[in-house]
Amino acid sequence: MFRHGSLSRRLLLTAMAFIAVAIVVAAVAVGFVLYRFVQGQIDQRLDSQVTFLSSMLRAGDDGRLSLTGSADGPPFERRRRGWYWQVTGPKNALRSQSLDGADLELPDASEIAARPPPPPPRGDRPPKDGRPKDSPKDRPKPGDGRGPDDEQLHYRIQQVTVSGTPATIVVSAPRGAVWGPLREAMTTLAISLGVLGTALVLAIMLQVRLGLRPLERLRQSVADVRAGRSERVPARQPLEVQPLVSELNGLLDRNAANLERARRHVANLAHGLKTPLATLSLSLSNPERTGPDQLVPMVDLMERRIRHHLGRARAAVLSGPVRTRTVIAPRIRDLGDVLTKVHAERSIALTITISDDVVLACEPQDFDEMAGNLMENAFKWTSGRIAVSAVLDSTMARLVIEDDGSGLRPEEVEKVLRPGERLDESAPGFGFGLSITRELAELYGGSIEFGVSDLGGLMLSLRLPRAT
Repeated sequence: MFRHGSLSRRLLLTAMAFIAVAIVVAAVAVGFVLYRFVQGQIDQRLDSQVTFLSSMLRAGDDGRLSLTGSADGPPFERRRRGWYWQVTGPKNALRSQSLDGADLELPDASEIAARPPPPPPRGDRPPKDGRPKDSPKDRPKPGDGRGPDDEQLHYRIQQVTVSGTPATIVVSAPRGAVWGPLREAMTTLAISLGVLGTALVLAIMLQVRLGLRPLERLRQSVADVRAGRSERVPARQPLEVQPLVSELNGLLDRNAANLERARRHVANLAHGLKTPLATLSLSLSNPERTGPDQLVPMVDLMERRIRHHLGRARAAVLSGPVRTRTVIAPRIRDLGDVLTKVHAERSIALTITISDDVVLACEPQDFDEMAGNLMENAFKWTSGRIAVSAVLDSTMARLVIEDDGSGLRPEEVEKVLRPGERLDESAPGFGFGLSITRELAELYGGSIEFGVSDLGGLMLSLRLPRAT
């Protein structure tokens, strides 16, 4: 479905998929950077508190620890908010005012020792002599755990020695101090990326619409050619479409040449029949001097010429589509007027029921030839009434000609379609009209059908393709 679907939809879906992936990747990357930044700011704040506590820490002769000043500055003075510090020695432990007498549960010493040392702050630069200020193992190590109220805490832990007395300094911050600013930043980022993604999708939609507009113009140009409103596709096209337009125009030129060649074959057929028909006419006017053995070769010659030229015409026409348009209503009315005047002495009532919007994909002169033969046949055999109508379906149209004459028996249908065959030798004509009409109809992919008319006589139905 996706492979054979709309080209614009394929382009839009592909672009939207890439935009969505790019936005997700960008959001993850920016979120990671923001997390590292916020976490780094919190760690720097906690490390400053560790350094401050380490500078005020003292040990007595009995091994008890004490501070030379107060270390409960903001935000460590707020009770049970997650901002805590605790110094633990062999004899006693010192706690921040925010702990409110509770203890911090520290990770095991082995777990602390196994943690990798944190990277140095970005602002630190090595001195000119190339030696770092602090060894990585002298920096506080990170940790995570639960606070007195079971809240999530982030630790900075450092082992120090004061006057030979070991001590562990732990400073904590609530995990919300990291996730809160990060959530706010990511919300703003998500809105910004959403607006950016929407703008990109709209830009892609506009680009696809503008980019595919030449194809729509090309489709309309081809439709104009097929409908007969234009002979060729305009040559001025974008560079990407130009090769296709050149191929289309080449195909149209070849089809036009094939159609012209088919017309020449029909003209040659008419020219080739003139002499045999003239000879046949003279022979029939003098039946006493001409016997059947002399007429049969002339009829065979005319049949061979008909088959030869119409066969070559069929090969030429069927090699390309017919692009002509013929509105049949006025042509049928003109034929009816002519035939009514020719048979004026018989007072034939002709009824024509054809809408003016019935258009066939047929050359006008070919349609006149076919319709004229069929209507002339109806005028020849009618008793006084003829009805002409048109029936349409999706791709074809049927020209129905009915009369109230004697009609045809089923076994007589094949005989009247043979070139030169006539059921009534006394009637005027040479017997080629119906056979030529059938051949021309087949050239256009149509046919002739025989039936019984509602008027009581013969019904002839000429099927031809409709013009779009």
